[in-house]
Amino acid sequence: MMYGLVSRLGVVKPALILAGLLLVDSAFSQTCSEADLSFGLGTNNLEPVDNVTTADPTGNYGVGITIKTYCSGDQNLTVSIWYPATPEDGSSPYVSSGGIVGQAYEDASFDSSGGPYPLIVFSSGLAAVHDAYYFYVQNLVSHGYIVTSAQHLDARHATTTTNTTLLLIAAVDALAGNTNDAVITSYTDWFRETEYAFTYRPQEIKFNLDQTLALNDDASSIFYGNIDTENIGMTGHSLGGFMTNFIGGGAGIYCDYVMLIGENNPENPLLANVSPCAFDSVQNLSSPSALHDSRIKAIIPLAAPSFIVKRQIARSAADIQIPLMVMTGDNFTSETTESIQELVYNNTEGPAFWVQIQDADHFLVGESYGLNPNLALIGGEDMVNFTDKALVYMVYSAAFFNYYIKGNTTAFDVLQTNLSSFVEDLKWRNVD
Repeated sequence: MMYGLVSRLGVVKPALILAGLLLVDSAFSQTCSEADLSFGLGTNNLEPVDNVTTADPTGNYGVGITIKTYCSGDQNLTVSIWYPATPEDGSSPYVSSGGIVGQAYEDASFDSSGGPYPLIVFSSGLAAVHDAYYFYVQNLVSHGYIVTSAQHLDARHATTTTNTTLLLIAAVDALAGNTNDAVITSYTDWFRETEYAFTYRPQEIKFNLDQTLALNDDASSIFYGNIDTENIGMTGHSLGGFMTNFIGGGAGIYCDYVMLIGENNPENPLLANVSPCAFDSVQNLSSPSALHDSRIKAIIPLAAPSFIVKRQIARSAADIQIPLMVMTGDNFTSETTESIQELVYNNTEGPAFWVQIQDADHFLVGESYGLNPNLALIGGEDMVNFTDKALVYMVYSAAFFNYYIKGNTTAFDVLQTNLSSFVEDLKWRNVD
């Protein structure tokens, strides 16, 4: 997410970042302990809002949430699992770490009436906490899905650069609508040390998926026999959307092209000009599609940036064979660069949908941030007609997964119908 332009985070020396990979709440931890689940943007602590109510879900199932820490060998990851539930009368709904209140209930009784349920893997934006996307996640569950969301390493560890020149370049890029590069430049130190997050995000996502699926065979778990392990989707926001395209969609990471000066230099001061192919974690991949998890059947990247060089995006996207829906806001200076997302949409081989939400910026879908007045540089755009705009995210994402994961043919009409004045643009391709 574009948090480098929102707040100057605390100073973390770059040399310490990789050391953090070996400490708590990462997929590489040596101890089994719950992650820091407090609210913030990376290392920057934030005051949560005071129990602000989010948009209501549109489905028929009640929603439960439980927090688990997966530990296996030297891997350790805390996740929230959201699931169909039957809340007890009189119980109070879950309040997210950011102070958002919805209709999920912590550790509520599992509702197995419609199971087994398909699984959706959710991956949050850079520096965002696991439960920052309350309305979006609870809505999928209300339509009969189990959703697992990891507290990624960067959630409480990512830091913006303190280099004032780079911050100025990032600000200029954002004002020019080049928000994709603005984020990379703002988080130069973090992205350089973690090699565009390839040193930890793919591992965390796979570990989350593997461990959550294992609950289906655990007789002591409420999820025992309740996960449809053959029907899995993935969705993610910002950095999580980028990973969704590659891990869920199978977008290729190609390194066989002629690089321009500086693109293959990991020490290039302007990291936005550096290809991921300059880093060992990408060079060591066994193939361009090595990150692809074929268990995933359909994907929704939300405002996904791209870290591969722009002239390779179309080639990369052509490897996406499964159904895809791009969802994004329309704010020119605070939403992921539209042309980057369109390159993905226009070049996939499978069915593709494009849903653009009017008067929405990068933060609306993560309402813990979009509705937080403590983020002074975020305008009030998200707070105006918030429920109507949230409804666009909810209706189309649920219809997409209902059709392509559940095979619900009645959902198809929704995907081709403009149902709101807040739908800025709705289009599709490769759809019969």
